[in-house]
Amino acid sequence: MKKRLFFLLPFVLLAFILQSCKSGSDSSIIAGQVIEEANGAPIQDALVEITSPENLAASAETDSSGSFSFDVNIAETANITLEVSKPTYQTATTKFKIGAGKSVDDLTIRLTSEDSGGDDGGGDDGVGGEAGGAHAIELTSLSRTSINIAETGGITNASFTFVVRDSAGRAINLDHSEEVAFSIIENPNGVDASITPEVVTTNADGKATSNISAGKIAGVVKIQALIQRSDINVAIRSKPVAIAIHGGFPYADRTSMSVEKSNFEGLNFDGVRDQITVIVGDKYSNPVKPGTAVYFETTAGIIQGSNTRHTDEDGFVTVDLISGGDRSLLNNHPTLGYGYAEITASTFNEADQKITKKETVLFSGGPTYNDIELTPAPFSIAANSSVNFSLTVTDENDNPLPAGTTVSIEVAEGLEITGGGIEIPNALLPGPGVTDFEFTVADVDDEKSNTQGTQITITVETPKGVKVSRSFSGDRSKTR
Repeated sequence: MKKRLFFLLPFVLLAFILQSCKSGSDSSIIAGQVIEEANGAPIQDALVEITSPENLAASAETDSSGSFSFDVNIAETANITLEVSKPTYQTATTKFKIGAGKSVDDLTIRLTSEDSGGDDGGGDDGVGGEAGGAHAIELTSLSRTSINIAETGGITNASFTFVVRDSAGRAINLDHSEEVAFSIIENPNGVDASITPEVVTTNADGKATSNISAGKIAGVVKIQALIQRSDINVAIRSKPVAIAIHGGFPYADRTSMSVEKSNFEGLNFDGVRDQITVIVGDKYSNPVKPGTAVYFETTAGIIQGSNTRHTDEDGFVTVDLISGGDRSLLNNHPTLGYGYAEITASTFNEADQKITKKETVLFSGGPTYNDIELTPAPFSIAANSSVNFSLTVTDENDNPLPAGTTVSIEVAEGLEITGGGIEIPNALLPGPGVTDFEFTVADVDDEKSNTQGTQITITVETPKGVKVSRSFSGDRSKTR
């Protein structure tokens, strides 16, 4: 017994080491078997595709035991969608969740045979005799549903195979071989992809294989296979097959950042959100490849994706800046003074050089009584005349109030105001139209002849409901 344990010890240690290495990696295995729904028999040459998320898109064919496997890198928990298809079978879709560095290797996917099904992709359903002439053409395999534009360092081409069948669903043989012409039939973005070879003669299994290679323009194209049967004057076309061609590495001049609100009500409230958006393009003006990493940080508050976020199909990344934390950090802006924070987004170009974009955001506070100032005050309005007023409204730090703050002006009976409807705009710095406003008040009462006191009331209300009013006294002089 001791000798046996001693003999097994190296293997136990090796297994322990391999398991330890695996647990520290982001590599994940997705594997399983495709079988017949009716009898459990394995299905060979079924096409298994990861269709979601886009950045993990891949495809594989099952082997003679119906098995398939993907080795993918998963940085964060992902919702996976697998689509399994084979001619003469109904397509099946499987969805599951997988964590970073975890594996799902026990999938069993069952395909149901269609009426015209077969056991080897021939589609003859037991039909005997020699295959006839071409009647239909269909896709049987596609190595990738998405590729990258040239010069990105990623995979830039995909292979595809179509099978030509006769009217009984059997793959045609060499006696009935046909030339299959491949072409790009839909190309809305002017993608400069190419197919090589463009014309292929079917082999003994009725199959024709070619490749699509990306150029320097991203987009989605559709390819089609075409057979011209001159003997019966018939054109046979396949269903279009979509291929996504993704953009390249980030390029500084094609990358920008914007904020939803330059002045949001984050000074005195926690949990107020301000949306930050980054768009990343490559040097050919395409959106970068989906899944490109973008990193965020802020000098104050909290920002989503402070570790990393990834671009979508259009090169966008959107996160929220959230008010909270120590407000003394708002002292850190080098030029604008208290209340301002700097947001930084960064990514890396093809030379692994950092691309950085910055935006400044104001954590606006609310108004106080003394932050509402009117000139002239006190005031005097002569009979049948008007006075031009200057109004200044700011937050407690003399910065602009939050975007969307309303300022209403009320005057006493017998007076009329012009230019009183005010809403604080999306603005970073104080100035005319942001903190400084003008309006006119005119005397419109011709009946009363005596001089009497009057007032103007200014009311400021922020989006969070902070409301402050201040009244200014004056008189209406009716001396004629």
